[in-house]
Amino acid sequence: MACVGRAAWRSTQQLLWRSLSSTSTASGVAVESAAAAGKRARKKKKNLVDVIKFLSDWGVGAKVAKTHWTPKTFYKITNVKLYEDAAHGAAWGIYHESGLPLTGKIEKIGGVNKRCWKYIDDVAIKTWKSL
Repeated sequence: MACVGRAAWRSTQQLLWRSLSSTSTASGVAVESAAAAGKRARKKKKNLVDVIKFLSDWGVGAKVAKTHWTPKTFYKITNVKLYEDAAHGAAWGIYHESGLPLTGKIEKIGGVNKRCWKYIDDVAIKTWKSL
């Protein structure tokens, strides 16, 4: 009779363990979803290849800048080489500071695969006064 008691005790213990572990994960999901409902998800920043992948000729001739650079500081892309997965690569361009080329030479763009790039549109920004 002692063996039956142990088996019953083990099955009860396993059942209790399973019920506790499933409720903790379910409540964890509920807590995460409630936190997500109150807070908007952060938008993933883009690396240089993500920024130029939809531009014609892979962005050759486009102006790109890192998000933390001052205004009118950018690279004008002259050449792009992609790796096999087409999500990473290398790029070359002319560095401009204050809107003017700094050296005028083509140089390799550093930090191409870091997620901090933005596209700079050539179209002048319209204001209410200019309309």
